[in-house]
Amino acid sequence: MNSDKLLEDLESLVLNASKMPFTNKKMIEEEELLQIIDDLKASMPAELDESKKVLAEKDKIIADAQRHADSMVAQAKDYIAKLTEESELVRQAQEHANQIVMSATKSSDELKSSSITYAGDVLKYVESTLEKTLTSIRQNRESLLQSNRQDNSKQ
Repeated sequence: MNSDKLLEDLESLVLNASKMPFTNKKMIEEEELLQIIDDLKASMPAELDESKKVLAEKDKIIADAQRHADSMVAQAKDYIAKLTEESELVRQAQEHANQIVMSATKSSDELKSSSITYAGDVLKYVESTLEKTLTSIRQNRESLLQSNRQDNSKQ
């Protein structure tokens, strides 16, 4: 189960909890709350693994783009070498090869940039989700402790 769904379950548990009369407090089933917290703890490593896979895929995409660009550059150089017989053909070949090199470099740069942006966005999402989860867990733990202290002080 992903952490977003678990956070929604946790929120629902709190919102649907019975109110204690004459207070602003709610009663929550401890076992149900602890189960959601355990599930959240269990889902975090899976989301971290997913972000590692995304980073590995980004590296693979960048490496593939670099190989493709290198191949295009090599093809351009081969093309130039074959067209050195006449000066006009040489000039045209150099011009065409330069365009291919620029195109390959531009394509490689764009692919690398979009891969880095995508990986950054995924990591930002995972970071945000983990921060929200941690904040929610802390708030709920503090609420439980306060509730427990109040219950103990009434006795």
